Amino acid sequence: MPTSKSKRRTLAAPLVGWVFLLPNATVKGYSVSHTLYFYSCALVMFIIMLAPVRKRVAADIAEQEEKPWDKVPLNTFSLYWLAGTFTVCTAGMACLWPFLQ
Repeated sequence: MPTSKSKRRTLAAPLVGWVFLLPNATVKGYSVSHTLYFYSCALVMFIIMLAPVRKRVAADIAEQEEKPWDKVPLNTFSLYWLAGTFTVCTAGMACLWPFLQ
């Protein structure tokens, strides 16, 4: 299971991404508002995708690490949840795009 050090790194990752993303977008000539929109949508999408199934996925990973010689059966609910929420979030991001401009 995650250690306190890995939890801190996970919390710091979005901030570090933001610090490097804005100067890179400015250098390449991208709009700051569009860049932040995509970055924010991506972060929220990962939370929506992973939060409801995190315990199942963590249990499957732990079981696979315990018994590397056996293949853990695929959890179809988690797979469909991840694919479905990715599709819905991407469609929502595209639908809200005209309001950004």
